[in-house]
Amino acid sequence: MKILGITNNDLAGACLIRDGKIIAAVSEERFTRIKDHKTWPARSIEYVLREAGVSLEEVDRVAYGWCAGFDADKHLLLYVDRVAEEAQKRPEGLVHLRKRVSDEIRNDKAKRAEFDEFVDKNGLRGKAVHVDHHESHGLGAFLCSPFDEALVLTCDGRGDFQSLTVMRCSPEGEEVLQRETSVDSLGYFYGRITKLLGFKPNRHEGKITGLAANGDPHKLLPLMKSMIDITRDGAIRARTGKYYQPSYEGYSEEILNEIAKHDPADVAAAAQMHVENLLTAVVAQHIEKVPSGNICLAGGVFANVKLNQRIFETPGVRNIYVLPPMGDGGLPLQAASVVSYRETGQRHRLPSMALGPDAAISEGHLEEILQDYPELRFRRVDHGLQELLVGALDEEKVIGVHRGRMEFGPRALGRRSVLCRTDDPSMNDWLNKRLNRTEFMPFAPITAEELAPDCYRGWAPDQPAALFMTITYDCHEQFAKTCPAVVHVDNTARPQIVRRGDDPFLHGLLLAWHERSGQAALVNTSFNKHEEPIVESHRDALDPLRDEVIDLLLIDDVYLVWKDGANGFAGDVTT
Repeated sequence: MKILGITNNDLAGACLIRDGKIIAAVSEERFTRIKDHKTWPARSIEYVLREAGVSLEEVDRVAYGWCAGFDADKHLLLYVDRVAEEAQKRPEGLVHLRKRVSDEIRNDKAKRAEFDEFVDKNGLRGKAVHVDHHESHGLGAFLCSPFDEALVLTCDGRGDFQSLTVMRCSPEGEEVLQRETSVDSLGYFYGRITKLLGFKPNRHEGKITGLAANGDPHKLLPLMKSMIDITRDGAIRARTGKYYQPSYEGYSEEILNEIAKHDPADVAAAAQMHVENLLTAVVAQHIEKVPSGNICLAGGVFANVKLNQRIFETPGVRNIYVLPPMGDGGLPLQAASVVSYRETGQRHRLPSMALGPDAAISEGHLEEILQDYPELRFRRVDHGLQELLVGALDEEKVIGVHRGRMEFGPRALGRRSVLCRTDDPSMNDWLNKRLNRTEFMPFAPITAEELAPDCYRGWAPDQPAALFMTITYDCHEQFAKTCPAVVHVDNTARPQIVRRGDDPFLHGLLLAWHERSGQAALVNTSFNKHEEPIVESHRDALDPLRDEVIDLLLIDDVYLVWKDGANGFAGDVTT
């Protein structure tokens, strides 16, 4: 059974699952070099088919999770009740509700038509499977989790006329416990705050999460509640009007003037606390229905690592899994996983996200590419590579790594990463300047599993979220002292924990660095400049070295590349 997953909206991409195993997955932005590219994923489809060694004609199913369309069983009564409620309580809000539905129909019609044209053109009509957007998120997360049973929560801007669902999943099946319309959207709420603070919604929400730790969340909490809140029976309800609309557009003079009066950090803090309070309340009212206490999260809102920590800390929650490609960019994997499970009964528990193109390259091919970079030098290192890298880190060098298969999803997990030491608190200024970024959250730490208990409070080896940098932890005092570059002002960090079996080379490097420096982590940030996708090709990785964004480049765990005469490397690195 060969299943091709496709999405062509917010972050286009493709995935290929064969006989229950994820063979490949990639986002189109990595090839086109256009961040969050909303396009047809032609190169992604070509890549995953090639990686699986199959033709398009040999594919058995084509899974599409962006837009399955309005489903009367799921949506009709939900919207009838919501319209009746709005008409009774806030009739002035009906115009915003109607516009939300109208906008959604218009956008989805165009993207669905693009998919349908591809299906018809390639004779795939009998093979296409449309999976509900939030079912893709939610069931996809459960199927990739290590759990046999879980409460599954999805939350995003919108998809198939919904913005939040709660399900109970087990081997016996799935039961939907709660749905919310795309009018009552926490994704739109947080995105609007992002835009009101001068950033791009549906892209820069992470900046708001980082900024929030610097503010007072209580000052503006009433303002946030006036936009969207939770009812006594646990439903999320927006108050559409001058302060809120279910869209990233449309801001009244009243809300613009009100936000302008306040410190941006206080605005961010209030928005962050409000989202945390609302979603932990939703979890609290349902978690007792799942005896295991396991919870799975998916949808773009759960890119918010601090929110995920708060959910994990909710009474009754015992373990948490956040699907690493949690947002709409993960839909190819999510929808294909759902179709695979329904067709074969197979699921893939805790899959690696190393699903993209491989960094492997021959020495001759690397030499050929480097002819276009006359200022760069390289050396093949068959022995002692770990020692050379530890030495470079000790000399405060910034190392880019381009190794193994590229990660699928928004996080760099040590394969397309920038690594650096963690004891310089000023690093968040100077390294962000090198990367042309503006961030309020510090860089993330990457830590060997054996060292994690002394770094992160409450961490345990059976917690899968920390493997993929999808949750924050409070930090132990000694770790905060020795690794200040990766600890936020609220004493949290968002680690990636590396197990020996998952990545022996990186695991060994982390232990060797700890032995040399006493630092239980390295900085791990994605290998890209601001507003650029994570590097994909060897040239993508060589350009930042030429431009002195990084000091040293590791390729394929065997080649070291550096710029001739730059940055004063020790002789043992370059000779």
